Amino acid sequence: MISRIVPRSRKFRRGMTLVEVMVVIAIILTLMAILGGIALAIFAQAKVGTTQLQMQEMKQAIDLYSIKKGPPSSSDGLKTVYSQLGQDVPKDAWGNDFIYVSPGPDGKPYDLISYGSDGTEGGTGNAADIKLSEPQ
Repeated sequence: MISRIVPRSRKFRRGMTLVEVMVVIAIILTLMAILGGIALAIFAQAKVGTTQLQMQEMKQAIDLYSIKKGPPSSSDGLKTVYSQLGQDVPKDAWGNDFIYVSPGPDGKPYDLISYGSDGTEGGTGNAADIKLSEPQ
């Protein structure tokens, strides 16, 4: 006798229901939101680090200028230093101008300040002021 294989009806096929697919999508979106928030925080912290490195490079340029001609006054500012180098004055990681103050605090000849992500004095977190005279 030859037996015939009878295909299963659609009723017994295995697969994912719409609710299961929606749960999987919700889990994936939740994970993406968490990872996206972490990535944005790391990116914001990297901008602070970039600005601090820029300040160190600017310090070297100002120190070289100061050896030759003395530290520039607040009114002369960074334009005097960078015009001698034939360069434009760099901006911080948020695209804002650095503030040059002479004389600086605690008897230092000058200070460099970035107002952070908000571009205004004061603030907290990534919007906090970054000062060359205050190690972060």
